Amino acid sequence: MTQDKAVITAVVGWIQAMAAQADLNLTSAQVWRGMGAVGLLGAGFGVLQAGAIGALVGPAVFVAGALVALRANRHRRDRRLETQLPGFLEAIARGLRTGLQLGPAVVEAASSTPPPLGHEVAPLAADLRRGLRSADVFDRWASRRSGSGAGLAAAAMAFAATAGGARARAIDGVAATLRERAALELEVRSLTSQARVSAMMIAALPVGFMLLSAGVGDQAASFLFTSRLGLAILVAGLGLDAVGALWMRRIVNSRD
Repeated sequence: MTQDKAVITAVVGWIQAMAAQADLNLTSAQVWRGMGAVGLLGAGFGVLQAGAIGALVGPAVFVAGALVALRANRHRRDRRLETQLPGFLEAIARGLRTGLQLGPAVVEAASSTPPPLGHEVAPLAADLRRGLRSADVFDRWASRRSGSGAGLAAAAMAFAATAGGARARAIDGVAATLRERAALELEVRSLTSQARVSAMMIAALPVGFMLLSAGVGDQAASFLFTSRLGLAILVAGLGLDAVGALWMRRIVNSRD
């Protein structure tokens, strides 16, 4: 029983982590309610299409679809965070120009930063309030977020904490670079949006045709959901469709 509870807790935590990456902050209770509602919807649809077998298959298909949707939006939080970084850095630079030291300027900027970046920088502000060295705080942030815009910002802040000179101007320069990069990323996404929609439509057509055929004729639904051969064909077809969707997504999102 204890092991089962640990597995369930791990699965709920995994779903919460995926939801957080999709910019959805869900509690454990909300995860259970959401999965239950999706499962009931799938069971109702399955009963209408294939009776008792559909009631068993439907919830699994619908829950899997919800998890795939979360997975497909896993970069949404990071994109929002990247767009907020320039404003956060510019707020720090303004604080430096008013005469604040780097630590108090970061604390003041963090207090007015909305989520999700606000949640990201709140621990930094807490460490700085406790009197930790600014360079150490930003070095740890840079190591956690290496390879991203936040990593670049953290590295710049770590350098500013140890170097003298025109800190505000240097931080403004990093903010301008991040703003240009975010604008370029937005332009690329808008230019590839039609390709992404086309890929989604191509992947959804087989499933839509299957559901339409099952709804029109009971014989097709009975063959797919009640016979061994039909279930094998259904599983193989859905698997190949999922592989094709992932392949097309990889091609569309390629930057090479």
